[in-house]
Amino acid sequence: MATQVLFGVFALLLLIKVPIPFALGLSTIFTVAFVSERPLLVVVQRMATSMESFALIAVPLFVLAGEIMNQSGAGKRLVDFANILIGHITGGLAHANIIGSMFFGGISGAASADTAAIGSIMIPAMSEGGYSKTFSTIVTISSSPIGNIIPPSITMVIYGWLAGIPISRLFMAGIVPGILIGILLMIVSYIISKRNNYGVKKDFDLSGFWETFVSAFPALLMPIIILGGMFIGMFTATEAAAVAVVYGFFISIFVYKEPGLSEFPNIFIRACKISGSIMLLIAMTEGFGWVMSLEQIPLHLSLFFTEATPTATLFLFATILISLIVGMFLTPTAALVLLVPILLPVAETFIIDPLHFGLVLVSALVVGHVTPPVGLCLYVGSNISGIPISGLIKPVMPFFITLVLLSVLIAIFPEMVMFLPELLF
Repeated sequence: MATQVLFGVFALLLLIKVPIPFALGLSTIFTVAFVSERPLLVVVQRMATSMESFALIAVPLFVLAGEIMNQSGAGKRLVDFANILIGHITGGLAHANIIGSMFFGGISGAASADTAAIGSIMIPAMSEGGYSKTFSTIVTISSSPIGNIIPPSITMVIYGWLAGIPISRLFMAGIVPGILIGILLMIVSYIISKRNNYGVKKDFDLSGFWETFVSAFPALLMPIIILGGMFIGMFTATEAAAVAVVYGFFISIFVYKEPGLSEFPNIFIRACKISGSIMLLIAMTEGFGWVMSLEQIPLHLSLFFTEATPTATLFLFATILISLIVGMFLTPTAALVLLVPILLPVAETFIIDPLHFGLVLVSALVVGHVTPPVGLCLYVGSNISGIPISGLIKPVMPFFITLVLLSVLIAIFPEMVMFLPELLF
């Protein structure tokens, strides 16, 4: 009875467009108060204790670091460097867009921030360069989810906290898939560009390469410092996030000389709003998950999946399908905090490494960034280009299929994600 009430109230609140954190919290309170007859104080205690985590401090710190770098002009410098690096081949600006997303994803750790920063530069530039505005927008929004996979990733931090595994290992596990999806998207872009004669070939500009590299180098150095420091054991992921904030502040003020000091209060306010929404979601989900555990929902689902998907590979394919559906309606963060307590215990019954399972889950959930009705990158890209969502659905399909293909490859070949963590740790 409690299970039906919990999910029924939650679904009803979502239908009437109650924000997800409040839908989770209200459905939990309603179930505890009127069905389970347990004291409501326990729910509040569970929510409060869920915030007492050193690992979670990395979330607001990485958000702040990303906001600082976003306002420092790092995005434009990275795009300029990427354009010189690979802009001389067919579809060059499309490839530069994707590489720029890979670079910026290693700084911001958030897909929507990537779309806003790179899209505001590359969509107009590609349109002026002879690319259709639709194609320019599609390339931007489909490459932005790389920011959720390639380290440092806020989504990975959330999963690491939920699954209880070292975030440093998750970051290392995301490197190969992050690079691979960039390559796959570039292949698709090349085929489309070749077919439509986008991007006239030009000579490689060695002097321009050196100039843009020097300009972008301080920004490129940030993920190297973060990952390198964790690899040699100098600091944890949370401490790395603090280092990223200090480093971002330093190069913004003393190297790039933007933004001005007067703009930092607004940067802090934006970072607090983003961080607050994430932490509120986590707290509310802890109470929701507690009720699920009381009703033994993970156990029942484990038995169901064991019968319905007799092998680990079939279970991972089922996880991808579930994630694609859920990702259409929930952001990756919201979907993670809802699905991990349910699916991770099932994965453990199939003896699937939590690291491998996490990359399968995250890579499938981030596809939701490019699918309606909740796709954040889709909406940001639409706002920048002025193209309605309906005009982007069909053109995005080749890139959508490519993003799904990455999840399938990770599910089939766990060595893709396990190689570096096992080698380095």
